[in-house]
Amino acid sequence: MQNFRRDLRFSVRVLLRQPAVTLVSIITLALGIGAGSAIFSVVNAVLLRPLPFREPEALIRIWETFQPGGYGTASVPNLKDWREQNEAFTALAAYQFANYGLQGREQPERVAAATVSANFFELLGVPPHLGRAFREDEEAPGRNRIVVLSDQLWRQNFAADPGIIGKNILLDGQSYTVTGVMPPGFRFPTRRTALWVPLEVPENQRNNRGNHWLFVLARLKPGVTLAQADQQMKTIAARLEQQYPQAQAGRSVRLVPLSEEVVRNVRPALLMLMAAVSFVLLIACANVASLLLARATARRREMAIRAAIGAGRAQLIAQLLTESVLLALISGVLGLGVAKLGLSALLRLAETFLPRANEISLDGRVVAFTLGLSVLTGIAFGLAPALQVSRTDVQDALKDGGHSGSSPRRNRLRSALVVAEIALSLVLLVGAGLLIRSFWRLQQMDAGLRPENVLTMKISLPDKKYPAPQLLTGFCDRLLETVASLPGVQAAGVINMLPIQETGYNGDFYLEGQGPYPPGQAPLAEYRRASPDYFRAMGIELIAGRFFGAQDREGAQPVAIINQALAQKYLASENPVGKRFRFDPDGPWFTIIGVTRDVRQSGLTQTARPEIVLPFAQAPVPGLSLVVRTAGEPAALTDTIRRAVLAIDPNQPVYNVQTMQTVIDDSISSQRLNMVLLAIFAAVALGLAVTGIYSVMSYLVTQHTRDIGIRMALGARPADVLRLVVGQGMTLTAGGMVIGVAGAFALTRLMASLLFGVTATDALTFIGVPLLLFVTALLACYVPARRATRVDPVIALRTE
Repeated sequence: MQNFRRDLRFSVRVLLRQPAVTLVSIITLALGIGAGSAIFSVVNAVLLRPLPFREPEALIRIWETFQPGGYGTASVPNLKDWREQNEAFTALAAYQFANYGLQGREQPERVAAATVSANFFELLGVPPHLGRAFREDEEAPGRNRIVVLSDQLWRQNFAADPGIIGKNILLDGQSYTVTGVMPPGFRFPTRRTALWVPLEVPENQRNNRGNHWLFVLARLKPGVTLAQADQQMKTIAARLEQQYPQAQAGRSVRLVPLSEEVVRNVRPALLMLMAAVSFVLLIACANVASLLLARATARRREMAIRAAIGAGRAQLIAQLLTESVLLALISGVLGLGVAKLGLSALLRLAETFLPRANEISLDGRVVAFTLGLSVLTGIAFGLAPALQVSRTDVQDALKDGGHSGSSPRRNRLRSALVVAEIALSLVLLVGAGLLIRSFWRLQQMDAGLRPENVLTMKISLPDKKYPAPQLLTGFCDRLLETVASLPGVQAAGVINMLPIQETGYNGDFYLEGQGPYPPGQAPLAEYRRASPDYFRAMGIELIAGRFFGAQDREGAQPVAIINQALAQKYLASENPVGKRFRFDPDGPWFTIIGVTRDVRQSGLTQTARPEIVLPFAQAPVPGLSLVVRTAGEPAALTDTIRRAVLAIDPNQPVYNVQTMQTVIDDSISSQRLNMVLLAIFAAVALGLAVTGIYSVMSYLVTQHTRDIGIRMALGARPADVLRLVVGQGMTLTAGGMVIGVAGAFALTRLMASLLFGVTATDALTFIGVPLLLFVTALLACYVPARRATRVDPVIALRTE
């Protein structure tokens, strides 16, 4: 311990003796360690930390699958059969997303909610911290006017009043009794969920196997494996397929651990970013190691004197490692500050799509990770210089009288570090180049609509206040008439599922003159409901036929508009306009009156699927999105439209007010963030690598000033010296680039799932990025080479 304290005091003096080298090293390492800690904070909370439920490893998501290769939600009777026939689960719970207008303030507020089965909270193992959850009998219609609040809503809207239990609140104009308040942080199934109400199953859904709308969770019994449960559920699904061939043909189940389901969309990106930040830290370590090697050369005489008076090699290594670890720990402490700033910025950018974002913080595990990483980093960049200096020949070093010449072995190590930096930075640059190319391709995708000057907002009409179709249609007619008359509005329409943001419902349909279809083989399409002016407001092009008109209302001939994808897949050999279809073999006929251009309804990365649009006036629904095309800035009309809605219904809030361009931008926000972060890491890596090669060449020029002077005295021209120095630097660069290209070719295949429109071996990226690195390295070599050409032979020889 005494030796350690002595080494520590001496290390402090050494670091203070050369403040410039110390400061550069600390900043370099703090950036690398801070970036690593910030990304690890996200990985720790999202991927490593167990879900905040009881025995989360036993929680399973159950999907229904259908041909070809799709999966989705479950029907009510299927859930009933699963509950009765399985022996693998202790319980199955169901839920559906919802939203409610919360009243009691100056203006109604729309809050995200979930309707859940009575055993939902029990299955998750998270009881309310105030009051109680739901009872099974409270799922019955008329008895389900009760609500459980989230802790955040309880604090924000009800001043954390513990007496809220048993009191009534207004949701969509109806009185609900508060039975409980959930613990802080509980927001399942989404981070925006603010309240929960019992799941009410309409009477017409109890035996309807064709309507799949329930999300299902299950908890494994103790001792039952996922494979065993999967096999049993597939057996049950096969049995149901035999019993109900018309509804269940081609349907089975898919079981996924809930922990995997939650992070499925972000796991590849987070692992990629963790690998990228590790590369940046390795490059930073190589840079600092190179700096310490240069400093170690100047300390050869000091080490020789210490060895001459009895210090062993182990003592010298311990002393030098103490210096490097102390340097790294100081960098780690500063890195925590960098991590805090970086994490704050990251959460602002990623909060909308990053799961478990509310759990991300610089907790004890992250601090321990940072300090441990600092120690490992200090050993990593300090070991090589320590081993080099500890091998110093005592007699040779003392005989040189402090001459700081550099040994070939030390030069080879510095060169190897530069090669490694170039290789690692090239891998990061290629990865960033691929994501930039991918994002550019994504932005060039034609969504099938014109988003400029389009404002959107959501409206959910309460079932109890608008129970009849005529009431829904009446509200919509008054709304569109009012909004269309506002100054600056060019067109206004409504749709029940907003493109890009929401996926439509899937359903079978039966074309006239085709079939009969085998069970499960009927044509499949997404279907939506829209008003006549919706297509003009959204800028969707008509290919054939006509749009909806005022005459397409209840009581008139049922009509529909289809997209090109449906026409090409099911009606390629004939004119679709005038063709008829129905959704049920015994249902009414719908006449196709128009064909529109394909719209990428499910996002820019998804190809258009067959789609049917019905007139809103013939099939009204309570949930809708208002779409308004304006002559000027669309956001300027937000308050005016909001007031127009409140004038029709004073208790009706609007929410999710966004321009259509924002909707599209948000749909690719995760790709944008991945690209930006990797581009930043790659830029930092490039800067460090270029700094590394510049410092090595500058060091070599300084160490070989006498040799350069002799060459110039013997007749070497400046161009010869320039060629010599640049050639040495570019030889190192070329070596690193060869290794880097091979590494990028192998590693970028792992990020194929993050790319769109480009392959992991995109030729343009693999040519352009190395060329950029080559030119940058050439400039880094040119500066010290240019300085070498200005060496005065007389002064150089006289100095030596």
